[in-house]
Amino acid sequence: MKFNEWSRIRIEAGRKTITSRKEPHYHDPDVLFILGKLPWGIIRDRLYICEGADSPRELQEVIDKIFARRGYPVADDEEFYVHVIDTEAVLRSKKQ
Repeated sequence: MKFNEWSRIRIEAGRKTITSRKEPHYHDPDVLFILGKLPWGIIRDRLYICEGADSPRELQEVIDKIFARRGYPVADDEEFYVHVIDTEAVLRSKKQ
């Protein structure tokens, strides 16, 4: 699974344990399991610490940068699959 620098730093620090994606990554070796599909507003407001952010606002800024090419921010009702990351697998794959 690809992670931006912001996410990698937080995975390496043990702060990021989940990642939200538009599509499910069922067979990715970096994924332990998928919690399900949730609206962005719930992910941002309730799961921001697991996403590695210090606040919901920080997480919103990160996701808006990722989807900036669309020209508008990610809306509260936009749905994402929440993946629980196998952080050890991610760290191992970085070393290879």
